Amino acid sequence: AGGNVGSRVYLTDGEDAYKVFKLKNKEFAVDVDVSTLACGLNGALYFVEMDGKGGKGLGANAAGAKFGTGYCDAQCPHDIKWMDGEANVDGAHGMCCFEMD
Repeated sequence: AGGNVGSRVYLTDGEDAYKVFKLKNKEFAVDVDVSTLACGLNGALYFVEMDGKGGKGLGANAAGAKFGTGYCDAQCPHDIKWMDGEANVDGAHGMCCFEMD
């Protein structure tokens, strides 16, 4: 109990930043081959309002996007172990931000 479940893949912009998309009045299209996605797995593509640097510099967060910190979504996940520079090992807090599916 208390372990992380699932995985996430992020698009990066260099070594220390996530790719930030500015989509106002623009179109985004993608083709995905899900033929090898195992039964019962969720293959989803969505945009969330994450900090481009992964929260680096917030509180004691020296890791940032390079190490995958800063994730958030509209379901306010409680399995995020490092939030805004503070440990969340007991899952007491959710990491919330806007999301577009």
